[in-house]
Amino acid sequence: MDEQTLQTFLVLADTENTRDAAALLRVNQSNVSRALARLESDLGTALFTRRGRTLQLNRTGAAFRADALRIVEGFDLGRRHVEALAGPQGTIRLGFLQSVALWAVPRLVRHHRATAPGSRFELRQGFARDLFGWIGTDALDVAVVTAPGPATSGIAWRRLVDQRLAVAVPARHRFAGLATLDASDLDGEDFIAFSRTTELRTVIDPMLAAAGASVRIAFESSEIDTIRGLVGAGLGVAIIPEPTAPGADRAVVYVPLAPRQSRSLGLAWSAERALPDSVSAFLAGSTAALF
Repeated sequence: MDEQTLQTFLVLADTENTRDAAALLRVNQSNVSRALARLESDLGTALFTRRGRTLQLNRTGAAFRADALRIVEGFDLGRRHVEALAGPQGTIRLGFLQSVALWAVPRLVRHHRATAPGSRFELRQGFARDLFGWIGTDALDVAVVTAPGPATSGIAWRRLVDQRLAVAVPARHRFAGLATLDASDLDGEDFIAFSRTTELRTVIDPMLAAAGASVRIAFESSEIDTIRGLVGAGLGVAIIPEPTAPGADRAVVYVPLAPRQSRSLGLAWSAERALPDSVSAFLAGSTAALF
């Protein structure tokens, strides 16, 4: 028993005639007769009383009609659920680093919804290792994250933008008026560091070590906004990505590092699973969103 057979039965129940049912279903009359024969064979009983060319539901057929309606409605409901997940307007499960929450995520979502107004997003924040893990277990579709390391397998990644790294200093700090800084200039400074669990910490620590800069770590935080606040309060300096809206925080001055240092941000997704149409459309249109 399949959906098409049940649909044929329901049309027959309404028309009580194989010719009329065939016309409504746009199939040959013989197809309708064979479908009914298969269904009655599967159920082991007749569903209609034949009166000449007229088919009239018997007691069993009338009871089964209600069941058939529920089954067909279940097929429709299942299709709608699948379309909601995998269709062009399906929900996109988007992960992101905390440091991009205020600028990259809104831009990407707004850009996509301009071309797909009915699209929905489920948003989830995490560290890079978490985001790659969630993609691997199919808990996320795509993530805004730095490039995966060599030990990360099964992940595809495409660069979106390079963020320049700068030294964030209090507005009245002696470094505030400089055009650039070398990482070695931070030797001996009170330093506000990213937590050891963050991907930026794995970038900044080797940079300072290579420059021979020994800093005094006064605070550690995984939240970039918290680090900015501590810098603005005069509690130390930090190396963070330049803000996308310079001048928004007048208590903090950003002095670019020279030679230029940056981190690449991009979109990551599974290279081992077929992508829903909604995710494919999001990836295809995302490149222009951050520029």
